[in-house]
Amino acid sequence: MDAPHTLVFLIYPGFQLLDLTGPLAMFSAANRAAGRPLYDIRVAAPQAGPVASSSGLPVIAGDSASDAAGRLGPGCTAIVAGGEAPGVRTALAAPGIQTFIETAFDRAGRVASVCSGTFLLARWGHLDGCRVTTHWRSAARLQRYYPALEVEPDAIFIRDGKVWTSAGVTAGIDLALALIETDHDRDLALAVARENVVYRMRSGGQAQFSADLAAQGADDRRLARLAEAVRAAPERDWSVAAMCDTLAVSPRTLSRLCRREMTTSPAAFIERVRIDLARCLLVETRQRIDTVAQACGFGTHQRMDRAFMRQLGVTPSDYRARFTSPLKEEA
Repeated sequence: MDAPHTLVFLIYPGFQLLDLTGPLAMFSAANRAAGRPLYDIRVAAPQAGPVASSSGLPVIAGDSASDAAGRLGPGCTAIVAGGEAPGVRTALAAPGIQTFIETAFDRAGRVASVCSGTFLLARWGHLDGCRVTTHWRSAARLQRYYPALEVEPDAIFIRDGKVWTSAGVTAGIDLALALIETDHDRDLALAVARENVVYRMRSGGQAQFSADLAAQGADDRRLARLAEAVRAAPERDWSVAAMCDTLAVSPRTLSRLCRREMTTSPAAFIERVRIDLARCLLVETRQRIDTVAQACGFGTHQRMDRAFMRQLGVTPSDYRARFTSPLKEEA
């Protein structure tokens, strides 16, 4: 019988609780489903002992980061949890964190992160040149801080060699299920997903789960103002000239603004705002899909279909079926 694969979760004061407990629940369920310990699960922190999460609930770390680093090897996966921005910044200078991460890249079989844990993995240059993801709200900031990374803001999770990175909070569950399937087989991953009543693999990316993504994801208030203008009149012809008139900027400035803040083009930005509107109407109303397409500026059902597939990876009808609350149908 093969020895269990060691999983070492790295946490720190202010970490996001679900970044730890979500994946941990999947790996524990895999152990139960297999009837034997497939995974030896450990939790490390700058110092062993109680560690307060961002929600205030403490978790007991059995190892210090320095001690855990000494036990990393090819049969180990190091998983770094994300957290609130102050917690991540403090963790960068916490005892043993750099040693743990550098040792993980040097010796562990795999290195992974959940949500803003990607910032910790990137800090000492080990992710340079890698395709990575993080929470959609932090993707543009990650790209600015670490320009050598190839940040994909809409991915649920990404594998690039031995490095696995995932998006915000519940995406750690998707990551864990993918690791279970890689280590064992699809049947085990499906069994774990069924037990926990989650999708084995979600269609589409982060954009389908982030309300009002276009406006909220921008640090520069000019894009938020543009999004508000588009929402007020989505059927308008939002050409580059119209956008520039609204913001009183040049086409070059508009393009640079969209690229810097949203890693997208002006046209794709308008499409995302329209999709945000359509998502709300699809879920909150019973309007026909062609009516929603007209109201949101797509013109036709077919154009909205293509936009949803391009941006979210799902059709409008599939999106409505997946996210409409059954309670609304009964109302």
